[in-house]
Amino acid sequence: MPRLTTITLYEHDEKRYRDIAGDKKAIQDALIKLNKQFKKDFKKLDRSEDNSDTEDTIDESKGVVEVYANKIKARHYVGFAAVDNVFLQILPKVFKPKKEQTQETQEDTWEPILAFIRMLDMAYGLKIKDHDLAYLQGRNLRPNLYEVFIYLFAKSLWSEVQRGYHREYVEVHREEKFLRGKLLMSRQIRKLPHQLNTFSVEVHELIEDNLLNRIFYASVREALRRTTWGLNRKLLGELMLAFDGITPIHLRTEHFERVHFTRLNERFRRPFELAKLLFMPASGKGRSREVSGFFVDMNKLFERFIERVLVRNLPPEYKLFYQESYPFLKNQNGSSQKPDYVVRKGNTPVVVLDAKYRELKERIPSSDMLRQLYVYSRIWGYKTSHENDSKPPAVIVIPSSSTYNQGLPDKPLEFEFFDERKLFIVAYNMDYVKTGAIFKADKNFRRSLNNIIGKLNT
Repeated sequence: MPRLTTITLYEHDEKRYRDIAGDKKAIQDALIKLNKQFKKDFKKLDRSEDNSDTEDTIDESKGVVEVYANKIKARHYVGFAAVDNVFLQILPKVFKPKKEQTQETQEDTWEPILAFIRMLDMAYGLKIKDHDLAYLQGRNLRPNLYEVFIYLFAKSLWSEVQRGYHREYVEVHREEKFLRGKLLMSRQIRKLPHQLNTFSVEVHELIEDNLLNRIFYASVREALRRTTWGLNRKLLGELMLAFDGITPIHLRTEHFERVHFTRLNERFRRPFELAKLLFMPASGKGRSREVSGFFVDMNKLFERFIERVLVRNLPPEYKLFYQESYPFLKNQNGSSQKPDYVVRKGNTPVVVLDAKYRELKERIPSSDMLRQLYVYSRIWGYKTSHENDSKPPAVIVIPSSSTYNQGLPDKPLEFEFFDERKLFIVAYNMDYVKTGAIFKADKNFRRSLNNIIGKLNT
C-alpha cells in the first residue's frame, strides 16, 4: 500500500511540491479530485457572504486549494480531506506560528488544531470535551485533524455503548408457527398448501439491529479502514465487537436523514453528529465517497463563534439578534445592508456589530469597512425614530493573536465619523483559544463591551 502523504497548510499559504514528502503527480491528481468534488457536492458546513479577505476576488471554481505546476496554495476554507493516499489539513491563519513549522517536525501543530476544534465546538454545538483534547495532545501522537475527529467519534460512542445499547421497536415481517402480532392476509392467502403450517405475521420487536446502530456500525468500519493511530484502532476494534450482529449497510445520505432523536436515544446524538460530519456521503447516490472530510469558511466560522461569545458576555438587560437567526435583520427598510448582530435594549437598537476575520493595517479599518459600518449605524439609527437619528455606535469585532493583529490593546479602539457617530474596534484574543483558557479572552471582551455600552449613558 502506498505511503500516506500528509500536507498541512494555513489559510492562503502556499507550499512547493519539493517540500512535500510524496509523489508530485499523485498529489496533483488527488487535489484536483478534491476540488472537483468540492465544487459539486462536498460537505461545507457554511458559506459566507463576506469573502473579501483576500487580495483577489474569491473564485469558487478554484475549489479548496489552487493547484499549480510547481506549488499548491490554500484558500479561505479550513478543515481536512482524505482523498486517495493524500491527507490535506488547512488550519486558521490566526493560529499560525511565528516560524514556519511542518507537521512532521513540530508538535506545536497541536495547538492550532485544538484551537480550531474549540471554535467549531462553540460555533456548532458539537459538545466536545476539552479534557479529551488535552489527553490527545499529551499522548505524543502525530497531529492530524481527521484522526482527532475519529477519536472523538469513537470515544463518545464507546462511552454510550458501555452504558447500554440503543434498542428500539422495529417492524418485522416473518413466518411463525404460532399466530402473534398482525396477520398479513395478503401474503397468507397466496400460500401453497404445504406452506399453510406457518403464519405470515407483522410484529414489533425491541431490538438492537436498528437504523441508528447500523449507521454507527458502518461508520466504525469506515473509520477503522482509514485510521492509522493505534489508539483509534484499539477503540474501534472494541466497537466492532460491540456491534457484532448488526446488519452492515452502505452509508447513504438518506440513512442519516431518517434518524430522529427522542428522549430514548438523545444520549447518542453526539456520536451521531460526529459520524455525520465524518462519514455522511455528499449525495444520496449510494456510491463510495472518494473524498472524506469537511471544510468550513473561516469568515462564517468566526462570525458564528463571536455570536456565541456575545451571548455569553452581554449584560442581562440587553438582547442580541443575529442576522442568521432573525429574518428582520436581512432586509431592513428595504435595504440589502445588514450587520451581523444588533444589540437591543427593549425594542431600541443600541449597538450594531460586525465580525470581521481580517487583518488591520496600522490599526486602522479600511475605507470599505468604514463605509459599511457607517451605513449600518444610519439604517438602525432611523429604525428607532424616522425623524431623529439615534446614532447607535458601530462595533467591528476582529481576531487577534501573537501573530495576527498582534499588539492591539485590551481596550476598544475608538473612532468618530464626521457626524459624531462612534465606531469602535474590539479584538478577541484567540491565543486563549489555543490554550483552552477561553474564560480569559471572555473577561477582556466583556470589559470592552461594558466600556462601549457605558458610553451610551454618558
